[in-house]
Amino acid sequence: MAQLDISNYKNIHLIGIGGVGVGAIAKVLIEMGFKVSGSDLKESVNTIRLKEMGAHIFFGHSPSNVREADLVVFSSAIAKDNPEILEAKSRQIKCIPRAEMLSWILSQSKIPIAVAGTHGKTTTTSMLSLVFEKSGLNPTFLIGGETTDVGGNAKLGNGKYSIAEADESDGSFLLLNPKIIVLTNIEADHLDYFGDIQKVREAFLKFANSTPSAGKLVICADDPENNFVMENLESSADLITYGLSENAIFRARNITNGEGSIKFEVLRKGKLLGEIKLNIPGVHNVLNSLAAIAVGMNEGIDFVSINTALRCFTGVRRRFQLIGKAGGILIYDDYGHHPTEIAATLKAAKESISSAKRVICVFQPHRFSRTFHLKELFGKCFKDCDQLILTEVYSAGEAPISGVSGETILEEVLKNRQEGVLYLPKKQDITNYLFENAVSGDLIITMGAGDINTIGKELYSRLREKHKNERII
Repeated sequence: MAQLDISNYKNIHLIGIGGVGVGAIAKVLIEMGFKVSGSDLKESVNTIRLKEMGAHIFFGHSPSNVREADLVVFSSAIAKDNPEILEAKSRQIKCIPRAEMLSWILSQSKIPIAVAGTHGKTTTTSMLSLVFEKSGLNPTFLIGGETTDVGGNAKLGNGKYSIAEADESDGSFLLLNPKIIVLTNIEADHLDYFGDIQKVREAFLKFANSTPSAGKLVICADDPENNFVMENLESSADLITYGLSENAIFRARNITNGEGSIKFEVLRKGKLLGEIKLNIPGVHNVLNSLAAIAVGMNEGIDFVSINTALRCFTGVRRRFQLIGKAGGILIYDDYGHHPTEIAATLKAAKESISSAKRVICVFQPHRFSRTFHLKELFGKCFKDCDQLILTEVYSAGEAPISGVSGETILEEVLKNRQEGVLYLPKKQDITNYLFENAVSGDLIITMGAGDINTIGKELYSRLREKHKNERII
């Protein structure tokens, strides 16, 4: 399919502009000089920032919102019968998915880099952006999460590199045409779209095979599903592996946990490059950083510069993010909503926060379809928390599925553990329970891709007020 030349358009309207992915695109388009408008259901930090940059923001979806536009961009969360899409089509205004716009932005640089995989995309993309930025390469980047390390989640650079996440959730990542692809891992997810794990594998294989012969495929050698890609790869691009495996080109060894941090040695083809300390915990983040190291070094950045950049990396918003400490109680928030992500984060919390006497996980399931398809895995992923509080499903706009609720996961969890499990469907009841029952030495982590993060913020505020006159905070 021939790529649309976006430069022919002047007034671009983005539906769902408050979302982190669409908002990143809007920011770069404004910096490119386009006149940008957009709509979303409510005001957010993203809409406020974009308005300050000059975007015209509408709240609510209305046919009148698109009448000045000559191009409309929509996210995968927008329904086909959205009134703005219907109005645009009736006026013969071109409508394109977010991924097609992202593809065009990436194509404006000489070397586009896309990070794909079920887990780790946002952190890996953030690390890559920081490494290239700190190395003076001034990349364009679009990140699917908020990070302060590079001044936000998007920027138009004037260097030859562009870096972005490749979202597989609706298959639209196949619209991208990167020269360098990073593939972190492959797991069963978004089965409402793909149907089964084999279709997921095939989509990632197709994406990997899109790597041009002069390009590079950087792939985690530890992931068993990535073996399917490597065994069936038809692209003649350079294959660069990373991981903990002995056969990985870029390998980590001698991993040691610190207080909220992790250290490890890095080898390239068996030769020791040096030691790296990350100021975020978890072996999964060791793998994310190895991907950034592999790409950076293969693009000519020296190890010392990469090491310096990664030492500065403080993480991504809602990725094991410390909300605060009050009354000796640590409160964290995490975006994890897939069983593998949850297990990795809880393991990291248990291993790296030695002061925590008890880990309390508050989990909000995300989407009825994911809850249904992955319920057995959800039943087994909470072993590293001492207490688990489950709440109702955050629908994310999905229609309910009969018989599927937060209790679906509760039933699966109870097959594996009977102690320390509580089901509280209402968020306010969870906040009240934690306020009354949490004690000094507890580590509380809220998890989920919905609005569960509001619990941690309210709880922290209430605990600070409660303990304001005490020496311990």
